[in-house]
Amino acid sequence: MLSQVLEAVSTCGTNALANALERPDPGEKMYRLAELSDSRRKMIGGALLTAGVVGIVLGVIWIHWSSIPKTEVIDGVTLPVVVDYLDWWPRGIYWKAAGYLIVLGATTFTLIGATFLWVLNQTMTWARAAVAAFITFIALVFYFGMVPSEWLNFAQTDLDWSSQRDALIIPPWLVLGNDVSINYAAIKDSIQMGYSLGLLGFAGILAIQIQRMKDGRPASAPSVEKKSPYGRPLVKGS
Repeated sequence: MLSQVLEAVSTCGTNALANALERPDPGEKMYRLAELSDSRRKMIGGALLTAGVVGIVLGVIWIHWSSIPKTEVIDGVTLPVVVDYLDWWPRGIYWKAAGYLIVLGATTFTLIGATFLWVLNQTMTWARAAVAAFITFIALVFYFGMVPSEWLNFAQTDLDWSSQRDALIIPPWLVLGNDVSINYAAIKDSIQMGYSLGLLGFAGILAIQIQRMKDGRPASAPSVEKKSPYGRPLVKGS
């Protein structure tokens, strides 16, 4: 019985490895963006840009109202905080965190939508290159500047991840009888560092894949029948 189980596990592992080796390079699929028609490119870009702008507005309002405390102390008495007609809005750190995630996703949609509308598959003039550079600048400022800053502020204030609170105390017998602990501030900074390093690697990979987008359809990809602007297949005359 044990030998059969080991044989099955070995077979599954071999098949998984073979599938991974045969799987096409993700970069080979970048050519599909270069083959988008203008109408489809504008439709996707407009939808993403609209959804992104609406999401940013909603996310900012969400963060603002969810940051209002539920109670306040007046003359030693704890009283509920009533916010007029928006008192029904959910409040608390978890709802505030959800607002941050909404803004993160919406900003991503906005940047991708703008790229689809004004950069993708367009003749690269000086003006269009300036637009592409501006979109890239906004992306770098947002992902490498604003996101880490807001995370550090949120963790420091709302979550109270300060250096005064210990998150983990290492048993003395593991550190030669010394008192060693890891505080929440170290965890907070480690998360930020991991995010920045991972995002930097992703940005490098994305830049390489963008450069490969114009390489054309690879030989391994299925051929697509060319069609006229009216949707009819193109036939080469004799």
